[in-house]
Amino acid sequence: MKRGGMSKAPQVDMKKISEQATATPAGAKPSAVPSVNRLNEYLGRAHGDTMTVDVLGKPVRFTLQVIPADQVKRKTMVWGQNERLQELLNESTLDDLIPTFTANGQQFPAFGRDESGIIEVADGSRRRMAAILTQREYRVWVGDMDDQQMSSLSEVGNDYRPTSAYERGKRYKRLVDGKYAGNVKAMAEGEQLQRRVVIRCMATAELPVEIIKLFANPADLSARAGEEILRVYKESEKDMMDRVSDLEMYKRTETLDPDFIVKTLKAAKPLTEKPKPSVRTFGKGVTAKYKGDDVEITLKGASPALIKRIEAILENAEKGGESSEIDRMFSELEEKTRKG
Repeated sequence: MKRGGMSKAPQVDMKKISEQATATPAGAKPSAVPSVNRLNEYLGRAHGDTMTVDVLGKPVRFTLQVIPADQVKRKTMVWGQNERLQELLNESTLDDLIPTFTANGQQFPAFGRDESGIIEVADGSRRRMAAILTQREYRVWVGDMDDQQMSSLSEVGNDYRPTSAYERGKRYKRLVDGKYAGNVKAMAEGEQLQRRVVIRCMATAELPVEIIKLFANPADLSARAGEEILRVYKESEKDMMDRVSDLEMYKRTETLDPDFIVKTLKAAKPLTEKPKPSVRTFGKGVTAKYKGDDVEITLKGASPALIKRIEAILENAEKGGESSEIDRMFSELEEKTRKG
């Protein structure tokens, strides 16, 4: 059923968009407005506020709906299987969209479906949040689609503006646990991904979200760096989270450099340092290496008599000999060893 529709399609100034696309300065962030060719392709098929587009080989008739600014949160939601995490969307991560929304509103409608009066958004979750933050109306092409078609459109949007290693890791984990029954190798092969990349992204996804939020954009944390931070986090959780709290305070007044965040977190120290092994020498060629309760004895060129004495002590201990007797035998062994 059509809800909140328009009598005609939105007026998009193609000349202006073309000029913006060709005038992007070198080194500047790419605009979130899709390519002019793609806009032409979709808008060229629109007749008023309707159009038909093939999605996964099936024709879908879309109707344009415009959601008033004060109803975007209530009347729309992001499709549950969308890879992009909405809690990571804010003024910083949407800095490519917000200026356009503030000046001209939404230039390119999102895509979704109507589920019991609520529009589920497949492609356009970033535009949805930008509309909410700038208090602008939200435009969505709404069609009758199944989950596979929704997934396809969701992937198109995420390919245009890639998700972070953290977000991809969350999705990979769901695939491994569900579709691939815990087999990472099978998942990587089935999804045509590099196994090493999958493992790194999944490791990054294990980090607390507080760490991810330190970055102005979650994509600033690479999968490799995320995996390295996780290793330190598992050994130094308390110190690392203390550092996170300190960085959160700095972030309130300044933008933190991603490399600085990574180096600060990787420098976290464990609560208790691991004891370093100590080594004692008992005469020529006889050493004992102590690490906690473990002792490693090395004999190099020891005399047969000395080896027999050591064996006698160990045999006595194995038979459950008195500790005092064993201590006496060790004392004698040490004394004889020192004398050569």
